[in-house]
Amino acid sequence: MDNGTELAIRAIIRALFQSGAINRQQVQGIMSALKEAAGGAQDNRDSETAKELAALSKHIHLDTAVPPSSDERRVP
Repeated sequence: MDNGTELAIRAIIRALFQSGAINRQQVQGIMSALKEAAGGAQDNRDSETAKELAALSKHIHLDTAVPPSSDERRVP
C-alpha cells in the first residue's frame, strides 16, 4: 500500500468518527478487521502486507484515540 492510500484511509475514518457518522465500536471493528487481515497475510507468508495492515490499524487508533477492543488487548 502506498503512503497516499494509507493517508486517505486514515483521513476518511478519522473524519467519519469525528463527525459522528461512525461510533467507537465501529472504529474498533475496523481495527479488528485490519488485524485479522494482517494475520491472514502473515499466514500466507506476505509479511510486508501484514506489517502494513497492522500499522494502519495502529495509526487509526492514534488518529481517533479509540482503544482496541477489549478482546484485542487480552494477550494469552
